[in-house]
Amino acid sequence: MKAILFVSTFSLPFLIHAQCAFTEVTIETSTGQWSEEMSWDLYHVLENGEELIATFQGETNQTTTSQELCLEDGCYYLQALDSWGDGWNGGEVSCTPILEGFEQSFELEEGYEGYLAFQVGDGVCSTSLPGCTDPNALNPVQGANTDDGSCVYFETFSYSEIGSAEVLEREYIYYHPESASAGCPLVFVFHGYTGNAQDIMEYSEFNALAEEFGFAVCYPQGSTDGSGSTFFNVGYDFQQNEDVDDLGFVLALNDHLQDNQSLDPAAVYATGMSNGGDFCYLLACQASEVFQAVAPVAGMIMQDIMDACNPTTTTSILEIHGTDDDVTYYEGDPYNVDGWGAYPSIPQTMDFFLDLFQLSGAATFTALDDLDPTDGSEVTVSSWSNDEGCPRVELYDVVGGGHDWPGAWGNMDIDASRVAWEFFESTCNNEPSNIEFGAAPMQPSPAGTWDLLGRPADVNESGQILIQRWTNGQVKKSFQIRE
Repeated sequence: MKAILFVSTFSLPFLIHAQCAFTEVTIETSTGQWSEEMSWDLYHVLENGEELIATFQGETNQTTTSQELCLEDGCYYLQALDSWGDGWNGGEVSCTPILEGFEQSFELEEGYEGYLAFQVGDGVCSTSLPGCTDPNALNPVQGANTDDGSCVYFETFSYSEIGSAEVLEREYIYYHPESASAGCPLVFVFHGYTGNAQDIMEYSEFNALAEEFGFAVCYPQGSTDGSGSTFFNVGYDFQQNEDVDDLGFVLALNDHLQDNQSLDPAAVYATGMSNGGDFCYLLACQASEVFQAVAPVAGMIMQDIMDACNPTTTTSILEIHGTDDDVTYYEGDPYNVDGWGAYPSIPQTMDFFLDLFQLSGAATFTALDDLDPTDGSEVTVSSWSNDEGCPRVELYDVVGGGHDWPGAWGNMDIDASRVAWEFFESTCNNEPSNIEFGAAPMQPSPAGTWDLLGRPADVNESGQILIQRWTNGQVKKSFQIRE
């Protein structure tokens, strides 16, 4: 069991002068911008492992704090961490007195993780600090001296769309851990609008999960829209001129990986953040024969995609969504106020798939433990299925949560990535469904009528503009004329 020494900057100076039989050291930490993303752990390297000596977690920008430690002779390393992955933004750590390997102040220049090895007293230290050591990789670890095989790189995929001779090129990141057995599952992870494959690879930590559970993971890179922002095309209202076929790209990429890697074509899954989560719903509706389950995080289904949703089989659905999400509203945007396009609320989205998959039973409801009371949110889970347990629909309501990837930022009661994988791992294969998707749907009918001020209106009154919400989730505007 690792021993932890907690240090109080108020009482420790007296204790050090009274009790320290080794080297008295002052570790001074200065924060820059985004202090809450900055942290570090200090370890003492022992013959049979390592001992955590001190920790730091930033709270306030542009502040300096000190920790006074009593360090015995030996080898040490500082593990620097940044939760956003862009380094410490001006934050730094210094040490008094100067120690071998810690002569100058240290700053995590970029990325999520870095090391600083130093020693106290005489001797020679050769501490192994594992990580990606290739500076040309996407994820080099500052200070790492033992390559652990974790380096990843952008790969280029060339393909042609059906019926076209034009050759297209797209980028992606692929990670296939040594722990994955032959015929392993494949998880696609899609970044959000303006995001990129590398960022979601880092903050989702799906590579670590792939190592732990033995599956492969692919991070497709979105294309660039007319405003220079990266995206996956789900038909946003302000992107009506964009004609990139991301569905065709992902299906071709999956075929390419299935042909060239040792994968299980019956165990293909998808998750994504925001725009990437929106894209997961498109896959569930238009590529159900490929994707056994999808897990959107802070995602929504565009009304146009819902209206045209006609899967050939069932794809299990897991949504993780903050009730206070200020980007992808939990209550939806049926009137397209924000300009993304109309989309239903998250509960309406769940109801849609419950009806589509004929899951009419009551939900199983669970309130999860509030493991981190400081994050301002709690999580409740609603689950639906049938007697066979296939398919499944689950909703993780992050009550009080925002537009977040829980476990990386926002809610810390759950790890969204692990929740998604556990959902995938327990999902049945979506073989041809017994559900009659081809059956004629119920004809939609008006569910309510309002005037432009939001007041209930009589559809029989003439000479007014009316707004109607229909039972299929659509919102229609009309001018009523009667003779």
